[in-house]
Amino acid sequence: MNNPMQWILILATSLLLAACTPAAVRDPASPFYQVPVGSQIILHQPLEIRPGHTRVFIQRGEVTRFKDLDQYWPHCNFEVRYLVQEPQQIAPDTFTVERVQQGQTEIVGWPRVQVAALNLLAFSREGGGPPSVARYYDLWLSSQQQPNVMRLRCFDAMDDLPRANLPRYSDIEATLGAIATIQPAQ
Repeated sequence: MNNPMQWILILATSLLLAACTPAAVRDPASPFYQVPVGSQIILHQPLEIRPGHTRVFIQRGEVTRFKDLDQYWPHCNFEVRYLVQEPQQIAPDTFTVERVQQGQTEIVGWPRVQVAALNLLAFSREGGGPPSVARYYDLWLSSQQQPNVMRLRCFDAMDDLPRANLPRYSDIEATLGAIATIQPAQ
């Protein structure tokens, strides 16, 4: 490639592609910060998973049951790979974040109420309006001592789709409380 125009074209294309790549946000106080790959999740106390379940839920720094979760408040759950009919325990350990993904889950609305052949849409999302969703981060974990531990999933509060947010780093820390801490990768 002796042609200077080819070099200029390659340089311009490289700069344009680099400009389109999102820069990593390195400030944990930023609402756009996400736990970086390579970070460590340090579990300080054992967590028990009930028989026939694969998750243990944490909210406001305490272990809680799914039925007791406040869907309008941030929460996290540790998940294991295998469903068994005996209690499972996640022992205190240091887990490495191998991958980070974003997602959202739609909350199923109330069914239509039908009274005297009238369709009342007051309790139904079918009548218009955005669905309620909860957005989350999946932190895929690895540990040589506990390969059954799969991930830590952290949700923000449920909200209407246009207002739903991913959980902030500070919300994840507050949710985990003294149960676990995050040591971000540099």
